[in-house]
Amino acid sequence: MSKLSEKLYERAKPLWDKESENYFVSAMAEGTLDEEKYRAYMLQDHCYLIDYIGILEFMREQAEDAEVANFLKKAADSTRFEKDTVHVPNMKVLGITDEEISSTEKAPDSEEYLTYMMDKAKESLIYGITALLQCSWSYAYIARKVADRYGEKLESSPYTDWFSAYTSEEYSEANQRWIDILDRVAKDISHAEEEKLCEIFEKCAHYETRFWNIFISAKHEEK
Repeated sequence: MSKLSEKLYERAKPLWDKESENYFVSAMAEGTLDEEKYRAYMLQDHCYLIDYIGILEFMREQAEDAEVANFLKKAADSTRFEKDTVHVPNMKVLGITDEEISSTEKAPDSEEYLTYMMDKAKESLIYGITALLQCSWSYAYIARKVADRYGEKLESSPYTDWFSAYTSEEYSEANQRWIDILDRVAKDISHAEEEKLCEIFEKCAHYETRFWNIFISAKHEEK
């Protein structure tokens, strides 16, 4: 019998493959992405991470399984650490000020995505775990696929650190722990519930596409 994670992967892979070809990540790999687009992405991603951490903490408070609660705590702590020690310093390197950071509001598509994930987390812990996993897993998949496609050429890109972060062994191991947790808690669910989780995962993959498209101009979207 297939694991839930295998079925989730099958549903999302076509969308992830398409995203690995989008203008934004391709331009990052080529080193041709306009810095203003990257600044906009970093500001929106900062807003996203704050709410993402909040959802993880909410789920931890709801978790009755000690292993799941411990995993969610570690996930929230590590995401917060990354935000504060890597993401924010990188924003400062780009010249983004504290005022810009504090005054930036979430884009409508990002707000809708985060609201959906929180709603799923409130509905069921396993729904929330599934929704948030899609983000983590998609970044690992897309970064690896693009890095493999560009090979050594990626090393000369000013955005190479973005790919290094999401293809790192540490990130891959953390993502695998998430997958393993979900497979364990979903071990005895019904077929109907399994299909519901696949639908949530796929919907989040579509939301992820909309998030990337925030930073792509109409000119590039038409290509």
